[in-house]
Amino acid sequence: MGGPGRCVRRTQELQARLLDEMTAQLGVGDDGREIEDALLREVNPRPAAILLVCWSLGIVVLPARTAAQEQPLHTRLKLGLGYDFTTGTYGSSERTDISYLPLTVHGEVDLWTLKLVVPYIRIDGPGGFIDGPNGPIATESGVSEGLGDIIASGTYTLLPLASWMPFIDLIVRIKFPAADESKGLGTGEFDYTLETEIAHTFGKLTPLASLGYRFVGSPSGTNLNDVVLASAGGVYQVIDPLSLGVVFDYRQAAARSSDGRRELVPFATWTVSPHWTTSLYTVVGFSNASPDAGVGAQLSYTL
Repeated sequence: MGGPGRCVRRTQELQARLLDEMTAQLGVGDDGREIEDALLREVNPRPAAILLVCWSLGIVVLPARTAAQEQPLHTRLKLGLGYDFTTGTYGSSERTDISYLPLTVHGEVDLWTLKLVVPYIRIDGPGGFIDGPNGPIATESGVSEGLGDIIASGTYTLLPLASWMPFIDLIVRIKFPAADESKGLGTGEFDYTLETEIAHTFGKLTPLASLGYRFVGSPSGTNLNDVVLASAGGVYQVIDPLSLGVVFDYRQAAARSSDGRRELVPFATWTVSPHWTTSLYTVVGFSNASPDAGVGAQLSYTL
């Protein structure tokens, strides 16, 4: 998962998509109760299925439609803004504080999802390699801030062959080295990630997991390792607009001298209206490569 905020964004994105798909498949009865009853049976528990984790995290795979149920091509555009603050010593004697503000553009076309994340990042701490929101960062001593590395991703949703099968997403993610390496905001190298997200719903409870592999670019004079990414957790829909969840995230160490990143991310997502969704989360680290603690918020608007 590319930082704790990404798994929360996945929950918001796929929840709205499932609602649209159910409506398109079921149609509207004379009194409108057909959709209402179906959503009570199916949709209320399933929004939880879309957290990952990082995710990335959570997966919604949509049932196949019959020819009689064919609808116009599904499209959606969503804008999001977040704030993520983490603090920790990362195995040193000095503390590093990271503020991360991602602007997200999210587009869906049928079973494809494309996403672009353009972040602003501020780092205050000693110099050295740390595991940042989206991978290793070669930091400089003191305060550095500016444009962060840009993240582009494409996701394809696999349709299940049977109702008992889990939901699956296949994801390709590229980190573009837009951050200024000389200011200690990035490595100046491309990273490439392949990831699979899987989840299954049992009533209002949805266990979920993800597994991925990241090809890490090494700056001149360094030798960073490619890493395995994994996450596991669950989400529970408390009431119709509110879901609570927790995810444990693991990221293998890119540097031989570092530990793997291990952290717990409790979160809450509230659907304010058909257009607005907000989320809050906290971060608790369990290794020297993880922040000691963190908090974050997300706000998204669907056009």
